[in-house]
Amino acid sequence: MTVHPLRLVVLTRNLDDGRFGTAVTRWFTREVERADEFKLDLIDLSVTPPVELPARIQDADAVMIVTAEYNHAYPGDVKTAIDAVRRPWYAKPVGFVVYGGRSGGLRAAEQLRLVFGELHAVTIRDTLGFREEDFEDGEPVDPTTSVAAAALLRQLAWWARSLRDARADTPYPE
Repeated sequence: MTVHPLRLVVLTRNLDDGRFGTAVTRWFTREVERADEFKLDLIDLSVTPPVELPARIQDADAVMIVTAEYNHAYPGDVKTAIDAVRRPWYAKPVGFVVYGGRSGGLRAAEQLRLVFGELHAVTIRDTLGFREEDFEDGEPVDPTTSVAAAALLRQLAWWARSLRDARADTPYPE
């Protein structure tokens, strides 16, 4: 039996050099590339036309959102992108890598969970959250961070396989 790699969209806001979010996203995508079970599709919202989003999310087996926390929430362009997709989110696993402020972005992740619940997506319980002081030279300071990322990716892979098979067997009810 051939096992096809899981298609993982990593959706981020902006990959301009010098931004903390860029360092977090680049580090996380390296972690994804180390996990043999995923084929990476990186979506940078600052350059990806909104019209492309529904098809790319539809083709994905799972999605990781990498976003900042602003004012105890997540940015408006992330909300706009999520809302532009709608149906392809159904029965899709979604995880979060967040950053910013004292909470390390965790308040953004909690609000995103509410939105994705409404979209019939399955959010992964574990989340990676970072403050700027958690990174140095584009890498996490804590050496156990890669272990946490690997655990999150294993959970995401389990849900991605399970939900991919379920969607193939029975379409998700409207």
